[in-house]
Amino acid sequence: MGVQKKVRAFAKTKRVIGQRDARLKKNQPAASSEPEKKKKPDGVIREIPQQSSALFFQYNTALVPPYSVLVDTNFLSHSIQRKLDLLPSMMV
Repeated sequence: MGVQKKVRAFAKTKRVIGQRDARLKKNQPAASSEPEKKKKPDGVIREIPQQSSALFFQYNTALVPPYSVLVDTNFLSHSIQRKLDLLPSMMV
């Protein structure tokens, strides 16, 4: 029998967070000062209301039957795994 090799223990001591660490609650700025910083000084709201996706199909006249569909290998493999027919599963 040979001599058993010892594995060196690396960084086995516990690490302690320092007193000046920003993650401590006492070192974080007060919560009341944060909303003041986030407000826009001129009051401009830069938010656009979301439009319905149905408008794309309503105004795009190039999308008419017969539709051109690209089928990738992921779609084929999932349809084979779930034993689905190709055309009816695309219509749903």
